[in-house]
Amino acid sequence: MARRKTYWEKRMEQLYNAQEKRNKRLEKQLRKEYLRIEQQIKKEIARYYQEYGKDNVIEYRKLVQRLSSSERDLLYRNYEEFARRNPQYAHLMPIRETIYQLNRLEGLQLSIRMMMVELGAFEQEGFEKLLREAYERGYLATFKGLPNAPAFFNINDITLQQTLNEKWINGENFSDRIWANKERLINLLNNEIRDGFIRGDDYRTMSKILQHRMDVGANEALRLIVTESSFALNQANKQAFIDAGIEEYEITAVLDSRTSPMCRSLNGERFRFEDAKVGINYPPFHPWCRTTVIPIENE
Repeated sequence: MARRKTYWEKRMEQLYNAQEKRNKRLEKQLRKEYLRIEQQIKKEIARYYQEYGKDNVIEYRKLVQRLSSSERDLLYRNYEEFARRNPQYAHLMPIRETIYQLNRLEGLQLSIRMMMVELGAFEQEGFEKLLREAYERGYLATFKGLPNAPAFFNINDITLQQTLNEKWINGENFSDRIWANKERLINLLNNEIRDGFIRGDDYRTMSKILQHRMDVGANEALRLIVTESSFALNQANKQAFIDAGIEEYEITAVLDSRTSPMCRSLNGERFRFEDAKVGINYPPFHPWCRTTVIPIENE
């Protein structure tokens, strides 16, 4: 049994190291996309300073003036192009007709919303691919490591999709959290930009505020990658063990200076799969969680 335990510990380490590499690839893509959107927003704000500002300051009264006919037409065309590219996210935008009632500040805020929703769409697609792959690779690798595993077997796609859609923490799944984070970031950006104009901030100050908020948003997305991929992978392992008739598991924490008190205290504890509850006696237990489980095989 000790030999099998060591075998599973090493196998889980290899499995999670491979997942970490896939996580890093998506992290790199997301950082690049966040930076691209940040530069777009900065460019739009710079245009406002150039068109409506004087001595690198914009009088707030100019921003609450109605959009001109040409400004409305440009914004409307951008809106139409956004809707064409992202029809599934049209519900996150205001009704088209409201564009003709916007002032200049509201026009800028709408432009920022469109950019951020596109960023959210990029995240959604990246996460769906990452988590599906995490589940598939996890299930296959774990099942193949079991004694007497059949040469051919299929992943239950319904179970896979149910796992991805599961609202496993605070009544939300990964998609809910992506869009909740985006909505929060949109509101923070628009409020801070409005307040900056009211204070009379110059472009450099506004640019720093924007950069800080985008950095925080990117870090939240990276945390979500680690936590959600851990959930998908641990659920895949659990399903593979259950399908093989294994009834119990042992929690295996990565013990180092970053290990949380909860994971450290649960390390080595055993539970039945039928009693497994994520965050209570089955990982992940918290954001950035690295804890895994190994099967308790019959002797």
